[in-house]
Amino acid sequence: GDWFAGITGSMETVLKVLKDGLLTLHVPYPYGFAIILLTVLIKGATFPLTKKQVESALAMRSLQPQVKAIQERHAGDQERIQLETAHIYKLSGVDPLAGCLPTLVTIPVWIGLYKALSNVANEGLLTEGFFWIPSLAGPTTIAARESGQGISWLFPFTDGHPPLGWSDTMAYLVLPILLVISQYLSAQIMQSSQSNDPSQQGAQAAVKFLPLLIGYFALSVPSGLSLYWLTNNVLSSAQQVWLQKLGGAKNPVQEYIDKLAREESTNVGKYEPADKSEVLPKAGKPQPGQVPKPSEPQRGGRFKKLMEEESRRKQLVEQAKQTEEASVDSFAIDGKQDFDSSAPDTKDEQVRLFC
Repeated sequence: GDWFAGITGSMETVLKVLKDGLLTLHVPYPYGFAIILLTVLIKGATFPLTKKQVESALAMRSLQPQVKAIQERHAGDQERIQLETAHIYKLSGVDPLAGCLPTLVTIPVWIGLYKALSNVANEGLLTEGFFWIPSLAGPTTIAARESGQGISWLFPFTDGHPPLGWSDTMAYLVLPILLVISQYLSAQIMQSSQSNDPSQQGAQAAVKFLPLLIGYFALSVPSGLSLYWLTNNVLSSAQQVWLQKLGGAKNPVQEYIDKLAREESTNVGKYEPADKSEVLPKAGKPQPGQVPKPSEPQRGGRFKKLMEEESRRKQLVEQAKQTEEASVDSFAIDGKQDFDSSAPDTKDEQVRLFC
């Protein structure tokens, strides 16, 4: 009659449907794999909330320098600090409560699953084992746990051995040990990015004892619930690695900062000359009014100079020829032979001088 009845009934129905489906497919340990599949379905349904939680945590860590500056600027004025911190979160689009939502959602799911497994165990349907586990309903009963005797399967020893015997006791202890290890690794993965945050030091110290508390709790509940928790830790660790380490989650604050940087670089680029040749002209292409240095003649300038010298040489030779013809006409006929014998030497000398 409590308000978890709806969740408990749904979990129990889904669990039985999955178990019947696996049994139809002749899958061994159908109840154990049904619990694992139910855990996968729950993690898949809550994945959007988990992603939002991680993105909110990333954004809040990016805003820590600004929050710290506000705390230092208004030391002693808690109201002013809270107002300005809330204003920063609002401007950045960060919801500080988003990180708590997935946890709040999983609590009723976990309680509903716990009650569903308890009902199935009380109905005698969870007596089958799972690999090395003798029974998913053991090693204790719900009634024993509610009466404060949840770990009575461990103590007291009788004739030097626990009540269930060493074989079954060691088999049941494997799952709580794996649960402690998985919980510790999951906590380390989630805290690895917060190790340098002073505000999280107290929470990190408290979380170090959480695996031990969960391990002790696993000793007094049915193994089916511990199997769910172990599967949940493995899936949660995989999700955290993908979201935080492999870029599955985006930091909205960092994306906003990158956007501003790109816009600033674009605006700066608008004031730069479109053609860099206006600032640094290429060699061999002088700007208008620019006189090339004598030591660096333009391309083809030497050939042009040689052609001009050849043209001037031809003009001088032609002028010499005209001068020679005029001289011949002015001389007397009787001195023509002497002139003709000396003219070639004069012509050759003139040509040689001009060349």
